Amino acid sequence: MRWTGSSGRSALGLLVLLSSMGGAAEGAQASARKLYDEAHAAETRLQQSKAKTAKKSEWVRVAKMYRSVVVSHPQSGYSDDSLFYEAEIYREVYRRFDDDAALERSLDAYLQLATGYPSSKWAARARLNRGKVQLERRNDRKGASAELGKVIADFPGTPEAAEARRLLDEMAPPRRAAAAPGPERETFPSGVVGVRNIRQWTGTEYTRIVIDLDDEVKYTEGIVQDPARIYFDLLGARVTRDLASRIFPVGDGFLQQIRVGQNKADVVRVVLDFQNLSEYNVFTLPDPYRLVVDILGKAPAEPAAAPPIEVADLGPAAPPAERVVEPAPVAVAAETPPATEPAPKAAPPDIIRVPPPPRKDGYSIVQQLGLSASRVVIDPGHGGHDPGTMNRSGLREKDVVLDVSQRLRKLLEKEGFEVVMTRDKDVFIPLEERTAIANSKGADLFLSIHVNAARSTKPRGTETYFLNLATTPDAEEVAARENAVTTRRVNELQSILQKVLNNEKITESRELAGRVQTSLSSDLYASAKDPRNRGVKTAPFYVLLGAQMPSVLVEIAYLTNRRDAELLGDAAFRQKVAESIAVGVRGYQSSLARTTSTETQAGRVAEKEQPR
Repeated sequence: MRWTGSSGRSALGLLVLLSSMGGAAEGAQASARKLYDEAHAAETRLQQSKAKTAKKSEWVRVAKMYRSVVVSHPQSGYSDDSLFYEAEIYREVYRRFDDDAALERSLDAYLQLATGYPSSKWAARARLNRGKVQLERRNDRKGASAELGKVIADFPGTPEAAEARRLLDEMAPPRRAAAAPGPERETFPSGVVGVRNIRQWTGTEYTRIVIDLDDEVKYTEGIVQDPARIYFDLLGARVTRDLASRIFPVGDGFLQQIRVGQNKADVVRVVLDFQNLSEYNVFTLPDPYRLVVDILGKAPAEPAAAPPIEVADLGPAAPPAERVVEPAPVAVAAETPPATEPAPKAAPPDIIRVPPPPRKDGYSIVQQLGLSASRVVIDPGHGGHDPGTMNRSGLREKDVVLDVSQRLRKLLEKEGFEVVMTRDKDVFIPLEERTAIANSKGADLFLSIHVNAARSTKPRGTETYFLNLATTPDAEEVAARENAVTTRRVNELQSILQKVLNNEKITESRELAGRVQTSLSSDLYASAKDPRNRGVKTAPFYVLLGAQMPSVLVEIAYLTNRRDAELLGDAAFRQKVAESIAVGVRGYQSSLARTTSTETQAGRVAEKEQPR
């Protein structure tokens, strides 16, 4: 075949063009290699210098050098390597400096690598690391699950896929062993609420009754005299066969027994037979739904037995005593005068005892009555199937708070306090039972110990709560998490609180919370102005609802913050927290026992503390 002159010139031009393109590509590759080598050398120098590694700006500078490779030469063979190392550096910036923006940059670089360079040797690792970051740092289980699933689907047979499968298996809830066949759960027609159980906790001056329900109900309540009893009619409800017509003996001196039955086809009646009608409060708790009745009173010296009355035959209460209650319930108090405390022994005639100067809001009721605090109930939060907050390193709130609570018990017992634990091992205790334990034991103080969490990883430090309306969104979020409900439920609880709050206990609880928080902040931080001292706050916690003594909930640190999590894993820190809380409790007790003595003989005046 012969080439014509024009054809030869065209072929020659094509060869020159291809040669020039090849030269340009080689030049770009060389430029990319140069930029990559410079970035790699800068990272090596950074890792070898303690002074540089302490500066966030040095890490960011190296990350930007890797980014310049991608921006300048996105098609080079060095761009995927540069994206991976950029992501790793920003991840390290987050670890060292708690910088959330750096974590987002890390996630973005991993994503750009996985989507822009799917055939890269780093693509599977980038997807895997995205999933791990979302799980460990952001607590985004849904996002993590999606990323890990892509690793398994897109990179089967790789080590990354095997690790992704392991992480997904760990995320899955544990499979329960097949239970032995038991009686089937009784079901009811749609729209009918089942009444499943009645539980009770009884003390000498307190009884809590909990009625377990399938869902919210409307109910009416009434008071009937001769013999004294209170009844609750649960509307649109049906009692189970096992519970129908049952009688629960109480015999605490003021409440004789509890009876339940199907009063009408769609009305379940619960009757409380009293020997001595007492003050009581009613409120509800959701998820699962239950009706809670707290009864307060003193047993009469010689209680008279009330004759039995059939549940089905008990007529309706007089109109003034009966009310229809919507799902957001209210509290009812019988007009019974409060029992008086025994009068204290008179001081010697030449000694006049007066209390210390009042606080800004006046003397508390405990100070006015000269009471003390010697029996303490410690409540380690969560437990059993409820781990509370946990992180990927395996640290669980339920374990940390149990350890701190056990240390606190030993410290207080050495000081002469009587201590009761709501749980002393890894078991689940319902929220309503924890306060009931404290009330039935006649506790003087109630301390619920918890570990905090937040959506952001930045918050850290200690805060102490007492029961009242939440005043900030953060407080609402903490209450929602500890109550295991939504913030909507917390808002509903606010209306309940307005009905059942004991203002006398609020004052004392605020004083106790202040003592505990002050002790924690002074022991753990160099200054009270340290931002980790998050102060005393209020929120509607179920676990404190109905407590008949000063009660607080302590959030000792944030498990979602890397530095706080490291502290929580340290036994020495947990011991220090326990010691600080114990100091706060002792300080509160001392404030109750302290009096000023004035000796009138010889006109001398001296101040001293009353012995405990």
